[in-house]
Amino acid sequence: MKPALDLEGRVIAVAGAGGGGIGSAIAKMLAAAGARVAGIDRDPEAFDAIREALDNADSPHHLVTSDLAEEGAADAAIGEIEGTLGPVSGVVNVVGGFLGLEQMAPLLDPSAERNFSQLLEFNLGPTLATSIAVARRLRDRGAPGSIVQITSSTGLVSMPYGAGYAAAKAALVNLTRTMAVEWGHSGIRVNAVACGTIQSAEARRWAGGVDDAARRVVPLGRPGEPDEIAGPVLFLLSDLARYVSGAVLGVDGGALARAPYNDEHDIPVFITDPELHRRLRGE
Repeated sequence: MKPALDLEGRVIAVAGAGGGGIGSAIAKMLAAAGARVAGIDRDPEAFDAIREALDNADSPHHLVTSDLAEEGAADAAIGEIEGTLGPVSGVVNVVGGFLGLEQMAPLLDPSAERNFSQLLEFNLGPTLATSIAVARRLRDRGAPGSIVQITSSTGLVSMPYGAGYAAAKAALVNLTRTMAVEWGHSGIRVNAVACGTIQSAEARRWAGGVDDAARRVVPLGRPGEPDEIAGPVLFLLSDLARYVSGAVLGVDGGALARAPYNDEHDIPVFITDPELHRRLRGE
């Protein structure tokens, strides 16, 4: 009997598969699990990060260069994939983020409204279009399927100076649950992974190393790696998760479980007695 995590023969599209970050890690892990991986990215050079791994996989693959923000692009990309690899059974949407460092700004900045609109569109538009393109095909075939959205822990709390991004990720959580309800009767499962601090190549370009900051605020004491997001995605696509839909799985090293009133030792700030403080720290 094959393991329930085996995806042999299933065609899975990964939107935002290039660049060496979370999407690339997902594409590689799905290929290792036997899936026929279809990578989508707007930059053909970004595929260099996954080409060798997919070429060495046992299953065939296909790479599509497409800007999913353009009207009709998502439907065309999924159509091309099905014409090459066969019927799609799932999609992972990784497209999103900031379009530039200048979009990190206070809400009172003159650029705030423009940034907000751009971030909403960039982080929601491609994901909505790709999800619909896949769900329509699954519904029309009467076939079950799985859709996984990559969102962020910022959508569950807040993000000062990045309100448009956080609002889009919060909206994606709601959109995930709405899709799960609307499409569940067609056997389509829709779930989300809410990422915490992940040390991807993009994160290094933006902010350099985040190890020291993560040690202070993440209970596991370090930032995550892209393949630590890929694992939960594999689970949600697999038959192990066949009764999981509308869920938002936090993958953040325990960061959102940490109370905001904890100090750097994870002791509540209202505990001020020095002797008790030392005892709780094991000194």
